[in-house]
This record gives sequence, C-alpha cells and structure tokens, in this order.
Amino acid sequence: MTLPLDDVPETALAVASEPIEKVKIPNDLLTPQQHLTITMLYEQDLDVREVATRLGVDPQTVRSTHHKAMTRLREHFDDSH
Repeated sequence: MTLPLDDVPETALAVASEPIEKVKIPNDLLTPQQHLTITMLYEQDLDVREVATRLGVDPQTVRSTHHKAMTRLREHFDDSH
C-alpha cells in the first residue's frame, strides 16, 4: 500500500541527526596544499571548480591533489597494517 507524500506523518520523514565525528589527521601526513584542498572540499563543502578558483589553479590540479591526499589517508587509516 502506498500513501501520498502529504499523508505521511512528518516524524516518519525525519532523518536522524547523529553527531559528526571529525577524524584527527596527523599534522605531517598531508602536505599543506593537500590539507587545504581536503578542508575546502569537505568542511567548506566547495566543489572542485570553486576550490580551483580560490587557489588559482586548474580544476585538474585540485582533483589530483585530492586523489593523492585520499590515498595517503587510506594508507594511514588502513586497519590491515
């Protein structure tokens, strides 16, 4: 059985808001550019083009910097080591 969206109680549509726990990244793990890129993408919620404009670089540079930072983070936080 389906109901029209307007007939569903508001509480049934609510999304549980759980606190977001920030990951502590060791100071020397990322380069300053990688850290800034990650901060702008994830904490400031900017898209790649906005980050590129603010940093005065090409969007591909932002994507490459992001990829390298994520690789370092994955290696650091990988439980299999």
